[in-house]
Amino acid sequence: MSEQTKRWKSVNMPYSIMLFDIDHFKRVNDTYGHAIGDEVLKFLAVEMQNVSRSNDVCCRYGGEEFILLLPQTSMQEAYEVAERLRKKLESTISPSGELITISSGIASSEESELQIAGLIEIADKRLYQAKNTGRNKTITGELHTEGKV
Repeated sequence: MSEQTKRWKSVNMPYSIMLFDIDHFKRVNDTYGHAIGDEVLKFLAVEMQNVSRSNDVCCRYGGEEFILLLPQTSMQEAYEVAERLRKKLESTISPSGELITISSGIASSEESELQIAGLIEIADKRLYQAKNTGRNKTITGELHTEGKV
């Protein structure tokens, strides 16, 4: 992830990142067990790839957190990708037999000259803003949307 974004920065390629995680994932593991929790994570990874373009980079960041690196993508375009994924998940039964939702934070190289670590920090603050204001939403520097909780 760091190497890819360093290459993009070296050629002044703008990019955005989407940092997100599954809302109430601990409940999935506690209710259905870790094997089903793993299946839910795999399901999410497939859905993330389904909304991604061939040059996007999908990464598991840790636990139930994921990052989607979006080259040549504005904040608004990243928001639209995040919303496609969020809406798909909130309306598709997961391997647990239930719907899952995600909360997302978006950051863009167009708003900051920071390296990837700094953009992740910005996206992380926005992710927690999404969680602290009701979950199942995407937050950028200017926009947010609320889904059905």
